[in-house]
Amino acid sequence: MNLSVDYALFVRQLDEFEPDSDRTARALALYAAAIVSAETGPMTRALVVARKLGVDRSALYEVVLQSYLFLGFPRMLIAAEHLQDTWPEDVESAEPRAITSEEASDWFERGSRLYSRVYGDKDQLLKRKVIGMAPEVFRWMLVEGYGKVLARPELRIAERELCIIAQLMMDDKERQLHSHLRGALNVGVAKTLVRKVVEDLGRAAGKGYETASRLLRQLEID
Repeated sequence: MNLSVDYALFVRQLDEFEPDSDRTARALALYAAAIVSAETGPMTRALVVARKLGVDRSALYEVVLQSYLFLGFPRMLIAAEHLQDTWPEDVESAEPRAITSEEASDWFERGSRLYSRVYGDKDQLLKRKVIGMAPEVFRWMLVEGYGKVLARPELRIAERELCIIAQLMMDDKERQLHSHLRGALNVGVAKTLVRKVVEDLGRAAGKGYETASRLLRQLEID
């Protein structure tokens, strides 16, 4: 946990947020960062900003869903409840159904493809590292993380990566942040936009901002 985050400053920054470009992507990243807090205040302010900028609820919902990969189920469920309470939407009530073999196969295939896109020339290095620690986890990364969640077509991978960067920055997870800064570039996010997302969070992220700024210099993202 990054105890240096200043959520009071973060809320003030949200109130003053007037993006000059890339409004949707940057608003989604701020919302993703607010989910880290698991607190009503930041999440509500981030939702107000997103709605003012015309962000679709469906995009915010996707940010909530993918949050469990990086923040865990507790914070994702808090965010899901807050979104439904704050911006209600009729939800179809249906009994859960078993995962079919076709679904599982599709998740593995599209997860493998997306994993290769995100990690680029580092994909085999990470594969060997994770398999060397926990073989099951690499398989879960492909199926659960990249195939079932991050490859969902409802939100582009570029926006998803920026939201991941925001959450890892707020949590100050250096290794994962480094990987997803590279990942954003690998899927086509402009360096200027990556920098803007980092600066949108700025000093409110505390040590996470210091870490991100150092990594930007290492990756020559100016």
